Amino acid sequence: MCASNISRHGMKQQNGAVMMVMIVILVLGITTALVGSLSASALNTARQKITVSALAQAKEALLGRAVSDDNMPGSLPCPDTDNDGSAELLSGNNCPSYIGRLPWRTLRLPEIRDGSGELLWYALSLSFRDDVSTQPLNSNTKGTLEVYQADGLTPQTQEAVAIIFSPGNPLASQNRGTVAEQNSAANYLDIANGRNNATAASPFIAGTKSDTFNDQLLHITTRDLMPLLEKRVAGVVKQALTDYFTTNGYYPWADQMGGGDYDADAGENRGWLPKDAADGGAANWDDFGNTPPPPWYFANEWYKLIYYSVAKDYARPSCSSCVDNTLSVGSNNGVRALFFMPGTAILANISPAVLRVSNSDLSHYLEDAENKDNANDLYVTPASQATDRDRLYWLSSALIWTP
Repeated sequence: MCASNISRHGMKQQNGAVMMVMIVILVLGITTALVGSLSASALNTARQKITVSALAQAKEALLGRAVSDDNMPGSLPCPDTDNDGSAELLSGNNCPSYIGRLPWRTLRLPEIRDGSGELLWYALSLSFRDDVSTQPLNSNTKGTLEVYQADGLTPQTQEAVAIIFSPGNPLASQNRGTVAEQNSAANYLDIANGRNNATAASPFIAGTKSDTFNDQLLHITTRDLMPLLEKRVAGVVKQALTDYFTTNGYYPWADQMGGGDYDADAGENRGWLPKDAADGGAANWDDFGNTPPPPWYFANEWYKLIYYSVAKDYARPSCSSCVDNTLSVGSNNGVRALFFMPGTAILANISPAVLRVSNSDLSHYLEDAENKDNANDLYVTPASQATDRDRLYWLSSALIWTP
């Protein structure tokens, strides 16, 4: 009996030990799987952060390049089609291709890559290429690229100036081994719901990530670019008006709205900032040592968009239309001169709903009722706080421009 009991007791101990080993193995397996899952999740999060940062850095660089360009502000370089980091030169008046890699070297960037280690790709709207044949390039210019949401039917934007792509890892159908394969957009950019990101012509798609789609997109719209560009133009106008007054002791007359020639009309203190300032004996922009706006300002017809007013006391004599000796902006009296940058066209303010078709109707350009009244010299700071809106710049009696 004792031997039998001992045997049974030993078997129970062995079974218990086996069970403990099995439990330990199971726990280790679960722990390993959990740690692996957490590691994969952490890796994906890290890769996503790199991608988001790379896209944002590229967007900032493109906007900076467009605004600071000294040849044609607002324009962007051609895509890189041979993977050397430099924008391709124009072929005639066009880019060799309107889709390719981001020209990081031209943009003075490091060789930025997405979270999968791939260089970024880039599509450019035809109307923003850096060529004189696109002129005028100003606040009326719209991006032409379309981006659709994941369903392939709902527009995300229909006026993109440029689109930046993170291509991600190669899909099963994509090969990136040879030089030819590496320069083919189809081996990096994907198709979803009938929209192909590898074609130079839009529409493109911001699809849902899957085994057959892993592009990530970031686009630049007209409304991203133009407020920044208008600030540069405003700086040019402020400097030109200041220099003009310093040299001549008066500001130029305005061009009468609806006149169509955009040249100064003696005695007009409200209208368009003139292209030709010489009328009624007044100096032109480049007369007598004046510092005129740069050539690109005139070539891109910014003067057709800038509403301008000068006070009677600060214009050349014979101001029959002036209401008072100075202008007013809200409670600020004693304003010498002012001008508006109009932002991009807001279709709700325009009838018919097209770009600014009438240069005699301020509702195509300005938003506030007081500023659209072209019969007085009373103005207000634009009420809208939107990024893309009218902006008023005015010169006080202390010769300080606001804003």
